[in-house]
Amino acid sequence: MERKKDTYLSYGDIVRIVETYSDMLLRIALNRVRSLPAAEDIVQGVFERLMRRRPIFESREHEKAWLIRTAVNLCLTDLRAESRHGNLPLDENVATEFGEDTYEVLDAVQALPTPDRYAVYLYYYEGYGIRDIGHLLKEPEGTISSRLSRARKKLKALLEGGNHGRQIQQRL
Repeated sequence: MERKKDTYLSYGDIVRIVETYSDMLLRIALNRVRSLPAAEDIVQGVFERLMRRRPIFESREHEKAWLIRTAVNLCLTDLRAESRHGNLPLDENVATEFGEDTYEVLDAVQALPTPDRYAVYLYYYEGYGIRDIGHLLKEPEGTISSRLSRARKKLKALLEGGNHGRQIQQRL
């Protein structure tokens, strides 16, 4: 995987990275921006930065972490732009792709504050440990642990509450 700094990523490297990480990066971006077109733009931006900056990765795990961190940074940039232009609702077409059974869970996760959503996604969907999440998000392990604990409690209340859960969601 090592290559000289003055060489471009090979076509094979680019294809492998895009095929391996596109879906994961799209889920991360969609988790934040709640709009499929905006999430796709973020993923494209990640790959554009990859080809422009040509980082040298120590391992596949380093490669994955770099891609995730870049996606999170681009989502934060989108957050700043969104705060100037207003919020976009969750794209219903995206939510229905997950099926009815997971729609309620997706809705509950989307109700969490952004930092909690990232922690939940990286922990449960990508399988990262608390230490790794802390490193990716540049936050202390205790903060990540607290976020996961707080998010679990909120999700439990939302998912067990039925209509009451909707009232809790409005307060989040």
